[in-house]
Amino acid sequence: METATEVPATDLGLQRFWSKRGALHDDELAGFLDVPVFPSASVEAEEQTKSRPSSPVPSQNLSEDSFYQDLAHQIYIPSCKPSCSSEVQSVVLNGAQIGDIPAIYNVKNLRKHELPAVGVYVDKRIVPGFKYRVRPIRESGCGEKWLFKGRALALESIGRGYSRRITFKADPGKLNDNPHYFWADSCPEGFAFEIEIVSAGDKFTVFDANRLPVGFLEILSNQAPQEEVGHRVLGDGCVEKTVRIRALGKVEWYSDDNAELVVPVSGIAVSTKSKDGVKTRVIGTTVGGHNRRGYTLRPGIDNRLRTTVIKGTNIADVPTTYNIIGLDDHELPVIGTYVDPRIVPGFHYKVRPAFGKRRPLFGGRALRLMSVGMGYGKRITFAPDVLNAPENFFWSDSHPDGLGFEPSAVRAGMNFEVHAGELRLGEANVFRADTPQKEEKQKIDVDAKGRKTITKYIHIDMVCHVVMDTRYDETPEPHIMHISGTAVVAKGPTDAEAKILRIENIGLDSQLNILFSTQWDQLVFSPV
Repeated sequence: METATEVPATDLGLQRFWSKRGALHDDELAGFLDVPVFPSASVEAEEQTKSRPSSPVPSQNLSEDSFYQDLAHQIYIPSCKPSCSSEVQSVVLNGAQIGDIPAIYNVKNLRKHELPAVGVYVDKRIVPGFKYRVRPIRESGCGEKWLFKGRALALESIGRGYSRRITFKADPGKLNDNPHYFWADSCPEGFAFEIEIVSAGDKFTVFDANRLPVGFLEILSNQAPQEEVGHRVLGDGCVEKTVRIRALGKVEWYSDDNAELVVPVSGIAVSTKSKDGVKTRVIGTTVGGHNRRGYTLRPGIDNRLRTTVIKGTNIADVPTTYNIIGLDDHELPVIGTYVDPRIVPGFHYKVRPAFGKRRPLFGGRALRLMSVGMGYGKRITFAPDVLNAPENFFWSDSHPDGLGFEPSAVRAGMNFEVHAGELRLGEANVFRADTPQKEEKQKIDVDAKGRKTITKYIHIDMVCHVVMDTRYDETPEPHIMHISGTAVVAKGPTDAEAKILRIENIGLDSQLNILFSTQWDQLVFSPV
């Protein structure tokens, strides 16, 4: 004998709605919606447990209160006093408008730039792959709190079903224990998502209206919330977002002698998410004042795009102006009729083309410069490998894109004595010196007879085999040390080749550096 079981009206309404889903009219749909078929975004106070049919089933049932307390532990409360924002609005959300369950929610205190997520409703503009800051919405609008310590994290996934789990990227080392998640219906008033396309620390190359690189820019901080003004899905399935930004950045202009300037930055960020990840560029950018408009920021810094503007009038030469692209900051320029006055015969240099394949000349060796000719096309001659058949020379205008000269003070195979005052501590043999060496300054001394002595101070970074003097070990083993310092190289009026005098301001990548710094004022490397 079959027994009748009482079925709640909610379940009957849902079954009738599902069985007639293909042939429902508006009046019939309104009749079904008179019955509370779909769950509300709020949870009844007397309900002790909550079922999440589409979310991963936890090992034990957690109550609504305990889950919300766990979520509150991840909330960051700002140190400033809570304030009520006047730029808020109330919106009515209908899941049917986004092709989802036709649940209706009234969300209050949502700001203009924020996107809502409440109950079974998640705004379609909230897309995995982009970074968001999230805050629970408060009915009073005051006491603002942010999840995940106020950080903008990359959204990884949005679950399905009535209770949708929203998961963000885990911190390093927390992949198997990721606390960055919550359910969309865990807060009755809903959640507000604030997109962040450009973050502090992002670096860009600045291009002008002619698509020429003119500088580097690093974002220091965002000065206003970023507002999404466009969202579209491209034909290949990529998602493109357009966001208005206002930030504070540190800019370095190629043509400006000032190293770094902190200026306001504003523009439109266009971010595209594809299978290869998220790529962002900023168009219509204003950097600093109104006279610097219309720039484009492309992600990343590439020194091969660095543009150096040089003028012959600065060295009392032919009044020409050149643009060299790809010159590194430690290199000295040579192009056309222009030869940098810091390039002096007698010193050693490495030479490479500034643009293109950038293959160094002379096999990448540092050769001694013998002479710099005169005229429009200046012949630059280095020490030859074979005296009767010299081949190590070229003309300054033979490379239209220009050349970069890197000074070389220390080379592999050189030997030094390590001194602390008058005390000899040991010897050092240079094993590697392929790190770029940069000239810090140049000093010219003129004696009573008008003869000049040129002294250069060059920053060096090398790897040495260091043998310390000991009393008890006649054959001590060498220690491999990473050493940095300032090499002092001088060329006298009668010298054909510059000589290294000493290496000062020594820094050792070793625990011995602590011992030396406490026992002696400074270490000095003297050539053997």
